[in-house]
Amino acid sequence: MAPEPSYQDGSPEGSITREDKVKKAHAILGMEEGSTAMISADDQLLASLGYRAELKREFSYLTVFGQSFGAMGIAPAIAESIIFSLGSAGSVGMVWTYLAGCLLLIPVAASLGELGSSMPTSGGLYYWVARLTPPRQRAFMCWLAGYMNVLGYLSIYASTIYAATLILGATCSIGSDGTWFATKYHNYGMFAATTLLTFCMTCVSSALLSKLNAFYIFVQLAMLLSLIIALAAKTPSEYKNSAHFVFADFENTGFWPNNGWAFMLSFLTPVWVVSGFESSATIAEEASNAAKAVPFAMISSLVVATITGWAVIITIAFCMGTGVIDLVETPLGQPFAQIAFNSLGKNGSIALLVFLWFSSICNCSILMVAASRETFAFARDHGLPFSGFLRKLSANKTPARAVGFVAVCTLLEGLLMLVNTIAINSIFNLAIMGLYFAYCMPLVSRLCFGHFTPGVFYMGNTISIISAIYSVAWMTFIFILLLFPTYPSPNAQEMNYAVAVLGFVLMFCVVYFWFPKYGGKTFFTGPVRTIDEILEENPEARTAVEQQIAKEREVEASRSSEKVSS
Repeated sequence: MAPEPSYQDGSPEGSITREDKVKKAHAILGMEEGSTAMISADDQLLASLGYRAELKREFSYLTVFGQSFGAMGIAPAIAESIIFSLGSAGSVGMVWTYLAGCLLLIPVAASLGELGSSMPTSGGLYYWVARLTPPRQRAFMCWLAGYMNVLGYLSIYASTIYAATLILGATCSIGSDGTWFATKYHNYGMFAATTLLTFCMTCVSSALLSKLNAFYIFVQLAMLLSLIIALAAKTPSEYKNSAHFVFADFENTGFWPNNGWAFMLSFLTPVWVVSGFESSATIAEEASNAAKAVPFAMISSLVVATITGWAVIITIAFCMGTGVIDLVETPLGQPFAQIAFNSLGKNGSIALLVFLWFSSICNCSILMVAASRETFAFARDHGLPFSGFLRKLSANKTPARAVGFVAVCTLLEGLLMLVNTIAINSIFNLAIMGLYFAYCMPLVSRLCFGHFTPGVFYMGNTISIISAIYSVAWMTFIFILLLFPTYPSPNAQEMNYAVAVLGFVLMFCVVYFWFPKYGGKTFFTGPVRTIDEILEENPEARTAVEQQIAKEREVEASRSSEKVSS
């Protein structure tokens, strides 16, 4: 008599475990009805991480690069943020901190690129934390990383919307010959309208978003060339500066008396300008060959931003005149708007600023894509209030509800402008603080616990560890730097409101997680394996998986019997 067949897991014939079902689901879920084709390598990798493919993979190498490069929006981002570097350390601070800030971020991009190659999911940072953290600490660490990452993306989007609003207001002021200036209520109206516009631009299919990303690359490069050529060709001689003024004539234009500290505060411009380099990770589930495309986009977009951005910075420095304080305090509200007006006159400056505003809108749209995908991924794992609502996809397979959530949160953040200019400017700091807090968490987990499996992109053991240690140290320094206010001894109107908002979010995050009976600790365990969910919710899929396993076991039992008989 042939012995009763047994299996490697020791289970008797006919016993199909949940693990068996999930493993088999990796091989057969995601196939079209009647199809015999296997799912793509990208979806197989995604399945191995515990997720079924829900978003369509429409993004190529070029358009994934466009996500990162377009999210930075080099020309509009520089034009909108040079007030921070000019208002701290003049032209020298603006020129040298941009170059240094970008170069010092390249190892950070490489370290995050390694994680993105190893674990290409839309959850990005907080999913990486889950995979790199021991089970005991995993739930809370993922919870904290998820909230900080969502906060960072919401704030970088909101700050870019606000900057675009200021450019539009300055353009209107120039058009009125200085007879009209936007009040804070005008600004909030334009802020809300811009948010609605980018909301509509983002609620489209992944296929159209991919094409738009390619178009945005063209827009950003055209904007860079237009700005450089226009200023270099048309700036009157009285506004042209010498190389000594641009590169060596340091001027403390801020409120902190220490020159070294004033120079350090200029780093807000470069870290804010290039803060979108990592956003390619948020569309990993919509990208082909994501394990290679994500790190490629992170690093290459940052390198291109370093070169092109420094060219823009140097052009501005040579064409802005020597009255730095006058530029910072211009009634137009934006130093670059004043520089454009001085160099190009009324009509020329309006044309350039309108193009700048349009490229900024493209930048905002890409940032909304990143923020909404991060929100969707966190809601998919039940991390946010109303997650069941936010995780639902629209008919065209896009997370439209998550996009709406981003828009509502942005409108709430924008209310800070009704307090004063210093309050709303704090969201620039808040954006970087939230993102850098989240960036550090998976790198710290990797260094502390060592649970890292390299992906396609890997720098090797030694260089990888050195890069990760450096990345944590650099981002921690910038985080501390951004906690400081603009004034040495601020009053209630001059304080850094980013500290208050960040503190509120951290408090909400901790209290919500540990709240008795209803807190996150009662239901949140980290990333949810949605392949498990489809087996629970879809009887047909579960039956198909069970039948496939049973069939394979019959074949295996038959072969075993034949061997015994022979």
